[in-house]
Amino acid sequence: MKILYIIDKMTQLAGIERILTCKMNYLAKKTEHSVFLSTYDQQKKPLSFALDKRIKYCPFNAPLPVRSGTSLIKWLLSYIQARQTFKKEFHGVLCSISPDIVICTGYAYPILDIIIDTCYKAKVKIIMESHVKSDTVSMTNYAFNHTISHLLSVWDCHIKKSLQRCNCVVTLTQDDKALWMSHATRIEVIPNMLTITPKSVIDYRAKRVIAVGRYVRQKGYDLLLEAWRLIGKDLNGWDLYIFGNEDRGPYQQIVDNFGIHDSVHLLPATQNIVEEFSKSSIFVLSSRFEGFALVLLEAMSCGLPCVSFDCPYGPSIIISNKQDGFLVENGNAKALAQALQQLMLNDTLRQEMGEKAAQIIVRYSPEEIMRQWNELFKSL
Repeated sequence: MKILYIIDKMTQLAGIERILTCKMNYLAKKTEHSVFLSTYDQQKKPLSFALDKRIKYCPFNAPLPVRSGTSLIKWLLSYIQARQTFKKEFHGVLCSISPDIVICTGYAYPILDIIIDTCYKAKVKIIMESHVKSDTVSMTNYAFNHTISHLLSVWDCHIKKSLQRCNCVVTLTQDDKALWMSHATRIEVIPNMLTITPKSVIDYRAKRVIAVGRYVRQKGYDLLLEAWRLIGKDLNGWDLYIFGNEDRGPYQQIVDNFGIHDSVHLLPATQNIVEEFSKSSIFVLSSRFEGFALVLLEAMSCGLPCVSFDCPYGPSIIISNKQDGFLVENGNAKALAQALQQLMLNDTLRQEMGEKAAQIIVRYSPEEIMRQWNELFKSL
């Protein structure tokens, strides 16, 4: 089969870029499928992760306008024009490749109807992957007041109606599946696979907590820093390391205001995150919501006991509470601090939970997850 993946851009050292690259590389190396990748807003920037040489990269330029900082009318006109450009360019790519299957993600939501309808008319099978909570993917997110929100909700109905022509929506969790069921005709749950080669924790006595993810509100670093402040004098030599893209400025301001700059290290994303995992002894996830929390899976595969908010979705299906980590009430900084302290004060507990956490690799191996994808391809 010819399989075409399409996404806006692959420029960040983040979960979606890593998981898609790993899936494409696996298909190119381990199967007979021909794999193609198209981006429409790469802006000539390098790909964040290396593609297997057997994958054909076919970028085109059809970026969608950003809503912030511009008037509604100007944004709408730009959006309409961008849709026309995308439709023309995508049709050209489809004609040149003639794929059997096209796979896009929920990040293509503003032009999802175009992708689905173009594939439907060309008799190409289409799969949409949902990598975030479905209710966070909406045109109403571009609205700044109630009236505009109402108008854009009508457009939401149009886009979601197009999902009836989508051959399959793939979600990462059963909870997310439930939210798509009123729109799609077929939904399958296939979780993310492990995308790293794990390296075991070097020393569970290391006084080092690690968090990984973009410096955005979703990741809840404001709550994590509040929890770290609450631990206060009981830190006893412990340090918190955060790695991620985006603007660290607002979080550095919180660190300075709390007076915890001696123990908190805000760092950019790194391609050597496995090394950072191995030098730590606890992983913490403070997200307000997730699509799956791939980074949680990766940290556990390296043997890190984890403390996480029980946010939608992902952590509760990955962590076995009080066995290989702790799940605490979503958004409760005090509970997060207490769970972290429990692990920080007990070397033996960290090691016992960490060794149990490492066993998770069996359930999410690339072979098991990609077997499920291949079965889906054959069934379309």
